[in-house]
Amino acid sequence: MLWFLLAIGSAFIFAAQELLMRILAVRTGSPRLFAVVFNLYGAAFAILLFLSERGSLAALWGLTPVQYTLLASTIILYGLYERTQFFARSGTDASTFAIIFRLSTVIGFIGAIFFLQEAMTPGKIAGVVLIILASLLLVYKNPKFKFTPAFGYAVLCAVLLGLTSVLDKPASAFLPASLYSFVVWCLPIVIIAFPRVTKKEIVRELHIGGWKVALAALLNVVGYIMYINALSLAEASRVNPIAATSGILTVAGGIVLLKEHGHLWRKIAAGVLAFIGVILLR
Repeated sequence: MLWFLLAIGSAFIFAAQELLMRILAVRTGSPRLFAVVFNLYGAAFAILLFLSERGSLAALWGLTPVQYTLLASTIILYGLYERTQFFARSGTDASTFAIIFRLSTVIGFIGAIFFLQEAMTPGKIAGVVLIILASLLLVYKNPKFKFTPAFGYAVLCAVLLGLTSVLDKPASAFLPASLYSFVVWCLPIVIIAFPRVTKKEIVRELHIGGWKVALAALLNVVGYIMYINALSLAEASRVNPIAATSGILTVAGGIVLLKEHGHLWRKIAAGVLAFIGVILLR
């Protein structure tokens, strides 16, 4: 059950990151520049982890054309996701953001079944349905739910993240987790920074976010490597829905840490549904 522990561990780490990012996203002067700074920190941590494991780039040179295509696809998708996610976060309230991002779970599950040829069992279906219902319950009749440009960015981010959850498993299959993390953190920065950023702009964003941006990036790197290791041990259709419970954990953390007590009964009910869903996916 190591894969389960890694998947649920990544969910807790991603939830902690989400709580921190919820605070940071509204402070930035430019979501794109903030994304550049965030990913520079993430790339630095990924490189340090890669070097600490005495990693080698040799595995990159022996891939097949199909594997290079998969790797390039994940780099592009992650670049586009990181470039747009802070536009969504800065203009979308937390409950709306949580429900939109559950779309990525649906895309990842469907993709794993139809493109990765993974088995579809009643338990998996029931688990995914419960997790999705838990997310829907969080925003049922939410008066703050509005269609805005930020809402559109959030939908785009969910689609991009769902597609990467399908490609991560085959793209990382022939690479060590630390090397794969190194590649998908460093190379997408070119896409995020396009057409250009200046040193002055980066320094300004560094001052706005402070050490909290570095912590958020570190949490992302650690959680992502745990997630990739989980994918190497189990089917994506089992790992992805469990990792997606980070959204429910974020809500629970918001209740306790950020004092978000609105619609408390629904949040508790959603947590129970998500927990049952996770058990069914084991």
